[in-house]
Amino acid sequence: MLAHVDLCLTLVNDLTVSPRQGRSFGVDQRIGTAFTDLALSPRLRGFALSDADVDVLAAVAARLRVAVDACLAGDLHGAAGVLNGVLADHGAVPNLHASADDAPVLAFHAVDATIVDAWAAESAASLAFLVGTRQTHRLGRCDAEACDAYFLDVTKNASRRFCSLACQNRAKSAAYRQKRRVKLS
Repeated sequence: MLAHVDLCLTLVNDLTVSPRQGRSFGVDQRIGTAFTDLALSPRLRGFALSDADVDVLAAVAARLRVAVDACLAGDLHGAAGVLNGVLADHGAVPNLHASADDAPVLAFHAVDATIVDAWAAESAASLAFLVGTRQTHRLGRCDAEACDAYFLDVTKNASRRFCSLACQNRAKSAAYRQKRRVKLS
């Protein structure tokens, strides 16, 4: 399920969030980043996406962002409403998928679903799982200045504050420089 939450947050961060890691990105840059990130996943290689597919994924990512924001605000009913809509719109149905050589894996899309419907359904189902199991406290938004990215905190004590090591380093460096300025004043 964590892989699907990562897919969800990759779509949301890459297609809807700016600024990230101290930089602002235009829509074309965000779309390029999204598909570069998705292409790196071995589970998702080999899928060609049309411009229409990209538009649908961007719309899904915007809806998923609303659900993530609702989770962060503690509005689980609001998140559930959005997620139920995405699940219904993209034909989410739990079933087992397997090739002849692999063990079956639980999926939340039909075997014949398009890649867009599969990604949308898997992403929404993973967030729905977090809502349904009361694990939304594991979702977070980066504390670094000039970064609005979301992340899933899988640390033992749920203490993660930053979306990436780059943001953590930027924040620590800024705090150190501020401390030095105050000390020198």
